[in-house]
Amino acid sequence: MGLLDRIDEEESVEETPVEKPKQEKEKKPRRSRRSKASKSEDAPVATAEEPSSEPRARRRRNREARKPRERVDRSLAEDYEKAGTAAFSFRRLIDFVANIGWSIPILAIGAFGSNSDFTWFLLGGMCITLLNTIVLPVQFGRTLGNFTTRTAFVRHTGKQPVAIFHLLKAMFLPFIVLGLFGIQMAINYSENTNIVGLIICMVALLIVIAEIVIGRIRKSDRQGLWESVFLGVYLVKHVSTGESSGWLKRLESSGDFFESKGWGVDKEGEDSDES
Repeated sequence: MGLLDRIDEEESVEETPVEKPKQEKEKKPRRSRRSKASKSEDAPVATAEEPSSEPRARRRRNREARKPRERVDRSLAEDYEKAGTAAFSFRRLIDFVANIGWSIPILAIGAFGSNSDFTWFLLGGMCITLLNTIVLPVQFGRTLGNFTTRTAFVRHTGKQPVAIFHLLKAMFLPFIVLGLFGIQMAINYSENTNIVGLIICMVALLIVIAEIVIGRIRKSDRQGLWESVFLGVYLVKHVSTGESSGWLKRLESSGDFFESKGWGVDKEGEDSDES
């Protein structure tokens, strides 16, 4: 049995595989720095566009300059002729009497302690005010002062201004009253003062000041605050077409009456552009 065991051990030893030694990886030779540099020079390199060396401020200056906006010419067209000094002044007087002047005698009489009833006078005066500030401007674009002096308000475009223009011009004296009342409120200011009323009165006072200042500055063109706000409104001479009828014809004929009296008529040789 011993011999058989030895034979088996020798066979088992022969069958065991012998591990082969691992082959070393072939080491690649290192490239020299010079060869890498030469290849990098030969190969095309994608280079980004170099930013312009000019600063942004210069590039902005090099841009095309913006064209200035064309200034709108708001001068009076050649088809119209400005009203003279006499017509300008007399129109203001007539409109003042029609708007609020009628109330001055009533207030004066009432201040002396008269017990008279002025209800009908007040109603009649208010009707004249509404007629002159709302009805006539909306319907015809003119006031009683315009009819009596044969004048009209015209914008630089040749069209009449909106009706509210006449109402705002008629509010000059009420704005003065509100401004004076606002000054009184400011002097006697206390915790019980109505802030909203005070602000309204101060705005009215500022409107009066602006009207006076702008009227002085643009005296040669007879342009006040509202003429400037409505972008160029002028008082020009008006020529009647003769096609009016009824009470409108009577209003137009009032100009003939005042002209016959010499009221609101410019003298010969008087320049209509004078202030």
